[in-house]
Amino acid sequence: MNKKAKILLITPNLKGIADGVNRIQPSLGLMLIAPILEQNGHTVKIYDSALDGWDNREMIDEKNKIVMIGQKDENIAKVVSDFSPDIAAISVLFSNLLESAHNIAKIIKKVKKNTTVVLGGNHISSAVTDYKISQMDKNSGLPNYIKDLENDYFDLAMTGEGEFSFLDLVNKLSNNLDISNVPGLVKKIAPKKYLINQPTRVHNLDILPRPARHLVDMEAYFKIGAFHSAKSRSKRVLSVMCSRGCPEKCTFCSTPQMWGQNTRWRSTKHIMDEIENDVRDFRIGEIQFDDDTITVNKKNLYSLCDELERIGLPWCTPNGTKVNYHFKKQEEMYKVMHNSGCYQITLACESGVQRVLDEIINKRLPLETIYPSIENAKKAGMLVHTFWIVGYPGETYEEIQKTIDFAMNSGADSFSFAILSPLPGTPIYRKVLKDNLWWPGRNLDDMLFRSSLVKVDGFNGPDEFENYVNEANKKANLILKQKDPERFEYKYGKNSDDSALVKQT
Repeated sequence: MNKKAKILLITPNLKGIADGVNRIQPSLGLMLIAPILEQNGHTVKIYDSALDGWDNREMIDEKNKIVMIGQKDENIAKVVSDFSPDIAAISVLFSNLLESAHNIAKIIKKVKKNTTVVLGGNHISSAVTDYKISQMDKNSGLPNYIKDLENDYFDLAMTGEGEFSFLDLVNKLSNNLDISNVPGLVKKIAPKKYLINQPTRVHNLDILPRPARHLVDMEAYFKIGAFHSAKSRSKRVLSVMCSRGCPEKCTFCSTPQMWGQNTRWRSTKHIMDEIENDVRDFRIGEIQFDDDTITVNKKNLYSLCDELERIGLPWCTPNGTKVNYHFKKQEEMYKVMHNSGCYQITLACESGVQRVLDEIINKRLPLETIYPSIENAKKAGMLVHTFWIVGYPGETYEEIQKTIDFAMNSGADSFSFAILSPLPGTPIYRKVLKDNLWWPGRNLDDMLFRSSLVKVDGFNGPDEFENYVNEANKKANLILKQKDPERFEYKYGKNSDDSALVKQT
């Protein structure tokens, strides 16, 4: 008889900005893993320690107003003690979760030493990519070890899409079977030496179950109302992914390490089954599609829009999509999207300088398509939010200012100027390490949205550059209020506070 396990799936505390808007939503990754485990007889608990301790803010950096948001150690320990898991898996999607993830792993081992602790999520896939490159290129500047596995708290790690490979791991661990052939498994076998298995991809996404939202406190997330989009139509938001993978090769992006470059879509029926059931069960008021490139496949998008028009809910694309997909048919595409309920599209412009787009980012985006694309979306009736990144290695002061000026003249409704984060697993991260481009005293551990880690031309230090970008965000996001008060009210409501507006973008 196959033994069954008790499995604790964890989203850790997050590091955030004390006076900023810190966003939180249920982990789609964990909610997809959980029902597969349940269907196979295992007992599963999903625990979001940041949600559980949302009102608890511990100041960890007074100068930069950095706080750790989430549950206290003793409360986390009680959750572990009460549930007593055989296996605990901690998901690290972004770097601002990593510090807490290590702390929780330590707590688990202290409370129940025999629990197998597993690290998953985007971070470890990127870290393994860097390690592999370090073994092939000794001059890469990359670490020749996987830091997360060089302690006593994480026993194993899983890379790539883990829904079915994690089930394989759980089944084998529960029955004392050999785990050495589990896809995506990473295991330390000696100091700085690892077993690393190639992960598998889920090619037919329709075999995935409906996310286990019954295992998370959706009402708590709704009450906070800090989902992905800067300004939503409803606090009762449903986050959905229709596809996986991105065909682009942007040098700052770690998506290919996790999802690959071949875009795979769920069938429209599979997507709508999830949406309609969750709309009914949780009284959903808005859908936010977290796809990386939701407009890449026009045929699939149109099929989805037909069904979304039928249910009549507002939706948006907070994760951003490439500016110039289907450029010649774009006005038509945007009208189809708007007619089905899309009130806002987010366009990932990234830079207002063609040299930066071509030579630094490797983004296949002609600059001359940005303004018309924004106008096409506005003509269709949608609000347009735009993403921009400044502070790339090799970008000049003049080019940074050109990007900001270009953005402000674009006609977009709102703007997010982000400071480059050199994400592990990316070409830009490798360049930063190899050429030692960190600001003195800063490194990857200091990564946060709008934190400057990499030296920037024309600035004397990270604080100066952060202030410069913050001012650009303030100035840009008040343009709409000055130029078109009616459209501003449509986007933000009647009683929006200017300071809150700036923080939201």
